[in-house]
Amino acid sequence: MKLTCPSCGATASAEAWENDVEARKTIQAIIALPREVAIESMFYLGLFRPQQRSLSWRVALRIVQDLAALVAAGYVQVQGKPARPCPASIWAQGMRQMVEQRGTLTRPMKNHNYLRQIAWQLAEKLDADLEHRRV
Repeated sequence: MKLTCPSCGATASAEAWENDVEARKTIQAIIALPREVAIESMFYLGLFRPQQRSLSWRVALRIVQDLAALVAAGYVQVQGKPARPCPASIWAQGMRQMVEQRGTLTRPMKNHNYLRQIAWQLAEKLDADLEHRRV
């Protein structure tokens, strides 16, 4: 069975990816993410791919591990603003927005700061909507 990475376009057999330790760890880390985040993460990883090169499994693993820590926290915070509750669905929505606007982003992305800003805005809107419904 041949698998093609939607982010970098690499094609290899399932066995080849299973035999690469970093590839296996990356795939396991993605599978461990909440479902909606895992789905979006495959496309989100493409934003970190350097021009003219593929994204190494080692770098992909670090990106996914950092993403997992953000999602697991259950909140999002950006500098100078209060923390907001942030469920996995908001992180997934933020990644989807970034992928949709990839043509306007400076790539490769270096960190998750822009995702954090988008997630914070979405979480703030959700928080305001919930507060409005309570009133």
